[in-house]
Amino acid sequence: MGTILTNRQLVDAPPIAAQRYGLFTVARMPEMPGRVLASGYQFISDHCGGAALYDQTCLVSPTKTAVEGSDLLAGDPYWVVARKRCGTVGRTAEEMRAAVNQQLESAAQSIVEAALWNGAGITPTLSTSGAAIVTPLAPGAGAAISALERAFYAVSGYVGVIHISTRAEGALAYAQLMDPGDRVAGVYRTRKGTSIVLGDGYGTTGPADVAAAAGFTWAYITSQVTVWSQTIGQPDPRMTLDRSANQWDVVAERAYAHAWDCPDVFAVQVPLAAPATAATPAVP
Repeated sequence: MGTILTNRQLVDAPPIAAQRYGLFTVARMPEMPGRVLASGYQFISDHCGGAALYDQTCLVSPTKTAVEGSDLLAGDPYWVVARKRCGTVGRTAEEMRAAVNQQLESAAQSIVEAALWNGAGITPTLSTSGAAIVTPLAPGAGAAISALERAFYAVSGYVGVIHISTRAEGALAYAQLMDPGDRVAGVYRTRKGTSIVLGDGYGTTGPADVAAAAGFTWAYITSQVTVWSQTIGQPDPRMTLDRSANQWDVVAERAYAHAWDCPDVFAVQVPLAAPATAATPAVP
């Protein structure tokens, strides 16, 4: 309708949208040191662990309970790869390099979220973290998240991170846990200050990959999360050109590794229905 000529004209593509909310919004994201890329990482979590009330009197000096050592947390890097093939006619090498980098950028967050949740061969993952299961005292997403926070902050004085699938977004919003007006530096937080990661790459299974009850999803809480990344040197597209088929064959790669600060992890089942009614599944 309304055209004079039948040959459509090539114009610049519309601007790329902002990256969605997720793990990369909440996590610390430093550059990965080269030695981590080669052999993985380990660090001592000295600030984890507890203390105890001590009652000193003139007549009694109770024994002070010691915490034996500090936890050594470890993990390994993994790769996210994007590959793009396209005819050489009308496309330059630099256009193809930019295109495959954008392809990698678009997909990386969901892939890293899936790796952190229960990625095969990935260390660490939420499903293999030995998370302690929490039982809420009442039905509803609000009660489940409250129980999760209570369990975590009984052993940690530092702000944690809740990991939950986007499937539960409506239930969390109904429980008034996700008011866009309450975002701090772009991050959803509970009233206690716990960051909330809504992961499109997150699964719904729980510890040891156990399935959630019908109408529920599992959620975890950890200490603060770090995601290291390092862009791998990209070959010149002219060097990877498939000359037999006259096709660009370009690759973009980035290495990632992730960790949470302390070993304490808790898990709870969160109902997906909102609000909690008689028709809502009972909390297991």
